[in-house]
Amino acid sequence: MLDEAQEEVLFVTNFSALTLREAEKKLEDCGIGAVGRVLTSAMAAASLVEAGERVLVCAGAGVSEAVEARGAVALNPSNAADASSPIDAVIVGFHQDFNFERLAVSARAIHDGARLISTNIDPTYPTPDGLLPGNGALTAAIATAGKVEAQVAGKPYAPIAELVLQQLGLERGNKESIVVGDLPATDGMLAVELGFDFGLVLSGVTSSDQARSSFPAPHAVAANLELMVEQRLT
Repeated sequence: MLDEAQEEVLFVTNFSALTLREAEKKLEDCGIGAVGRVLTSAMAAASLVEAGERVLVCAGAGVSEAVEARGAVALNPSNAADASSPIDAVIVGFHQDFNFERLAVSARAIHDGARLISTNIDPTYPTPDGLLPGNGALTAAIATAGKVEAQVAGKPYAPIAELVLQQLGLERGNKESIVVGDLPATDGMLAVELGFDFGLVLSGVTSSDQARSSFPAPHAVAANLELMVEQRLT
């Protein structure tokens, strides 16, 4: 419907574990053309490092891919302890291989001067079997052990907002644009960061009762994405 109306669409996710192609394919499996229209928090985190920097990747394949695409060197925590050159940054992203060794290696790099970058600080990660610890939990562990605060790259923070604006060729405050999502704390606050409208869908984690008192207050509320699109286009 949006493509037929020639509306520009961008899919922005805080999930950093997947490679860009894997993220695109998940949408394509739902019948959605996604090539060139996906931004991940891994890409936002990688935007905070420079070409040639040595980056300890305490995260999934999506972060390693994004770091290498940036022209930086992606180091695995399993062999970083033997690295002879200093580590410039540690990027932490959601992954299920996090353990004490990874925590220790990451903290040691930070103690030696590396900066800490987090793809996102979502406290939990939803699964069909319930909530798992999210990247916010992993970030808190490394930040505590490293005695630093992490620079956060994903929704709703400035680094991913800058990528959105670059991709769309827009400036902040474009009121013809809208961020649609199910979570005010990330999607809604990203809309605030961008200066766009916020459309809240009730097909995710926010109920209709919660929507009435959510912050930020949405400009539009719909039961699902399809109805939100119809509402926006009419």
